[in-house]
Amino acid sequence: MQRQSLCSHELAETMTKILIVKPSSLGDIVQALPVASGLKRHWPAAKVHWVAFRPYDELLALHVSLDRVIPIPFRRWNDQRGWVGLLPWLRSLRQENYELVLDLQGLLRSALISFCTRAPRRVGLWTAREAAILFYTERILEPPGLAQEKYLEFLRHLGISPDPYEFGLVPPPVAIAGLEGKAYVVLHPYARWRTKLWPWRFYQELVDLLPEVFFVVVGEGNWFPLRGKNLLDLRFKLPLSQLAAVLSEAQATVSTDSGPAHLSAALGTPTIVLFGATDWRRMRPVGKNVFVEYYAVPCAPCERRRCPQPNPMVCLSGIEPSRVAALLRRLVAQGDGTKTARNRLTRRTLEI
Repeated sequence: MQRQSLCSHELAETMTKILIVKPSSLGDIVQALPVASGLKRHWPAAKVHWVAFRPYDELLALHVSLDRVIPIPFRRWNDQRGWVGLLPWLRSLRQENYELVLDLQGLLRSALISFCTRAPRRVGLWTAREAAILFYTERILEPPGLAQEKYLEFLRHLGISPDPYEFGLVPPPVAIAGLEGKAYVVLHPYARWRTKLWPWRFYQELVDLLPEVFFVVVGEGNWFPLRGKNLLDLRFKLPLSQLAAVLSEAQATVSTDSGPAHLSAALGTPTIVLFGATDWRRMRPVGKNVFVEYYAVPCAPCERRRCPQPNPMVCLSGIEPSRVAALLRRLVAQGDGTKTARNRLTRRTLEI
């Protein structure tokens, strides 16, 4: 430990180039953004680069502390066509002469990317999967608590005090037809897991309960009808940079446990997150205006992608639209005053 502290101190004056390897996914990348901010704050003269899959490179380009975002030449780890161009790409990484590489992904392939840079310091977690730890020169323990803590631990290992709210995103202004001059609330109804989805009909009920609120629907997933004079449907239409801009200007966001929920919270927008199968105590977004809604049943959180119960997903169907509407009405009424509010947690308990 003394040797590592000495190295961090010595490098404080000489560190010139750092690489962060965190290719995916959206929510994880957002949680890891304070790592780039902390590195730049500690070593302002250093060049900080980030390796990511497309389209996440588009979001990372909005980070004020990143000097370069390097897209991986394929979109997913299992994209076999992309591996053809990987060797020249890896050679180009090696030519950057990074002094420090942080593998925040913790998989064998991300560790191999780190190793191929030939950086003298390659840092990863002891809990990294698929024997990735064999390719690190320094290994750190994953702390308990919020999922974001494992990323902040990289900064602590380097002697840097982390700021969990230092996300560093500055979305550009964007003009979208139908939104000119409007105050609005964003709805994001999608998630990768079925057990994270609030019933579709509840979104229509929410829109109907708040005719005075203008809603913007975003995201990609199974299409379902949503209607109302107080609604603009932007599903399947927004690249990440525009999504960030829309979220940053919203009065509030209502979302499943998903990447856009983390992004909304990181941008300082009051964010209501609807939790079902996943554990809000670990997985909730980090932000100063985060509101968690969940329905406590004995089987939740189960962390399952499919619900085995005879009355499936009561953990989500128990979150009534009227309850969400009441909270949303308060947030909209408070307006920009919620920007300085502290995190809040709300719960709905089912007695069985």
